[in-house]
Amino acid sequence: MELQLLASLYFMWEIVDSIQQFDTLTDEILSFLFKYHVSKLTRTEAAQVEMLINVITAQRPIFNACDIFVVGTKLFATVCGTIVTYVMVALQFHKTWINAYK
Repeated sequence: MELQLLASLYFMWEIVDSIQQFDTLTDEILSFLFKYHVSKLTRTEAAQVEMLINVITAQRPIFNACDIFVVGTKLFATVCGTIVTYVMVALQFHKTWINAYK
């Protein structure tokens, strides 16, 4: 049971970490596009770069659960804290129950 819990937490951490890396990559792409000299491009290329900036800004990629809440590192930390607290309390009750029925 503990191994499954740890595997689940690790899997969740990997998903959240990849989402965070994707968000960082999006910020880096936007930063590069804002710094790029558009004057060196043709009008068509400049329009495409401007359209890409608008699309990334307007439809920023995020990972959410059914449009109810955003999944990120803060949520992961909260979930992990709750799970650890639950496991610690359950282990304390388990020891008490074992000692009571001996």
